[in-house]
Amino acid sequence: MQILCDLPSIQKALATQAELARLITGYVDRLSDYDDGELGHLVHFIVVERGDTVTDLDAALGFPVKVNRFDGCRYGEPDFLPSWEVIEAHRYWYEVVYVLGDDGFGIVIFVPKDADAELTDMLQQYAPE
Repeated sequence: MQILCDLPSIQKALATQAELARLITGYVDRLSDYDDGELGHLVHFIVVERGDTVTDLDAALGFPVKVNRFDGCRYGEPDFLPSWEVIEAHRYWYEVVYVLGDDGFGIVIFVPKDADAELTDMLQQYAPE
């Protein structure tokens, strides 16, 4: 798992996969006018890699992705609604956005579609294709 929270780590990740690079670059471009260039104050990116588990992602986030952060309802329960703000499916990646602060700070998670099935099954259910 890669956690990208500054420009050097983001630039290093841009060389990994073309679609991922395009998605991250879009955020960097849109956010470059804010916060005097301190991108890490606005957003952190988490890039899940093959072999990473839901437990690994939960540890990186600091909360469980399969539990609604506000009501505690768990994925698989009839009333479950995910607590992310946005989810999108791309050709090779899922993109999941959490806004965590009143100042707009957020975490963007990129999950490869061939990642841990426990995670991708849930994302596929909620991502518009």
